Amino acid sequence: MKKSSSLLLVLAFALILGSCKKDSVDTVILQSKVYQLNAMAGSNITGTATFTEDSEGKTTVLIELEGTNTTEHPAFIRYNDASEGGPVAITLNECTCSVSETVVSKLDGGASINYDGLLKLDGHITIHESPEDLETIVSVANIGSNE
Repeated sequence: MKKSSSLLLVLAFALILGSCKKDSVDTVILQSKVYQLNAMAGSNITGTATFTEDSEGKTTVLIELEGTNTTEHPAFIRYNDASEGGPVAITLNECTCSVSETVVSKLDGGASINYDGLLKLDGHITIHESPEDLETIVSVANIGSNE
């Protein structure tokens, strides 16, 4: 009797485990583009901005800074070439501890944008000194049609 109840318990456990379905699907990066961030204003802050498109159709902008500490650095995608400057197209998450990751689907004005749209955008990325000092740009990279 003890043997059959143990066997029944093992079968019930196996049935429960077997009936569980995997809710998460592995997301795959379909394509990516890396832009080099160049130091400005003697900051020595460089790094990369990586645009990726994944298998779920999400576009992500990952910024990884070098030459900085844990200071928060606001980040933006702006219109025009970096030498011209321009208004903000997309407000990115601040770089905290040298990293920022933002899923992008719209411009700040509300228009939709995807991975291909970002690669064609007449724009540039700016990294700023701090939330209190948005006037000082510490790192920049041309993107899209300005590359």
